[in-house]
Amino acid sequence: MELTARAGTNGESMVAPVVPSLLVSEAERQKVSPAPLFRGLNIDKVELEAQSNMISHRAAIAVVRRGQKLLALADRGLELGLATRVTQRGILALGLLAAPTLGDAIRLSLRYPERAGYLVHVREEIAGELSRLIAEPFLGDQDLQDFLIDLTFTATVVLRRQVTGAQCNPSSVEFARQVPSHREAYDSFFGCPVRFGCPRNVLSTAAQQLLMALPWANNMAYSLSSRLLQRESEQLDRMSALGHSVERAVRRSLPRIAALAEVAAALNLSERTLRRQLADAGLNYRTLLDDCRKSRALDLMAGGHRSIAQVADAVGFAHARAFARAFMRWTGQSPTSVRNRYAAARAADLPIAA
Repeated sequence: MELTARAGTNGESMVAPVVPSLLVSEAERQKVSPAPLFRGLNIDKVELEAQSNMISHRAAIAVVRRGQKLLALADRGLELGLATRVTQRGILALGLLAAPTLGDAIRLSLRYPERAGYLVHVREEIAGELSRLIAEPFLGDQDLQDFLIDLTFTATVVLRRQVTGAQCNPSSVEFARQVPSHREAYDSFFGCPVRFGCPRNVLSTAAQQLLMALPWANNMAYSLSSRLLQRESEQLDRMSALGHSVERAVRRSLPRIAALAEVAAALNLSERTLRRQLADAGLNYRTLLDDCRKSRALDLMAGGHRSIAQVADAVGFAHARAFARAFMRWTGQSPTSVRNRYAAARAADLPIAA
């Protein structure tokens, strides 16, 4: 059996800015301004911090290339992967924590690779008693293979340990890259045989390990996350560049609700032209607005620093009761129940020693 990470179908795949966010954190650690990472890309640090935001794969790779030079990251993929956290994945984080088993969590991330933030092509093969996660760079990104594969495999194991609360070592890891100067760090972290100079990049895990029940499993939260991810995925497939521009303008206006005329002006269009172009793309401004408010609310709940009333205010509702009704319509659950699930995710979001 093989499960392949789904690629975008709109000509420009969109991904969660998981890796660019790690580079921003590294720049701040080095006391270097991250501004050069984003120059000319129409994104900034604030937008990366919104877990609901998505950027193009092209822009994410551009940030990685700039980070290689600005931050000297060429052989530090393992180190950056260690800094990843499950809660950086927004809606997907809820599903990863609430999945019934580790295998369900793995398949959820492969089903929605854009939300997982993958910058490489990833697929899973089940062969006998082993689950093999095979990764390779996309065409044109081969020069980044060592960094991206190191980071992807390390982050994958970190996330597995976080969602299970256990050491959860793979059975073996194979890298196509040559032996790094600090290979002992790979042996120590993965806790299994690690080989270099192999034909392909493969992270193998005992199939039995995939049956491991997760400590925060919850069918209701898992179903909610799956539904929201599916809806987001379908929207990404049909979303035009115009739709992404409108969503960005709406996000920047919150908590104030921008009128369509204001968004049109920000895009140098008349309101009539914007309305017509949205209709031609099969999009509706009210729907885009609701999606932005819902995503921002989920982001704030994942952060865990605001009350329900404060979240309501931040997404443009005058009263918590009106927000609760809208949230129930958007998700089918109350704000309190969803925030509690994110609280469980934050409780699990602790680094686990190798």
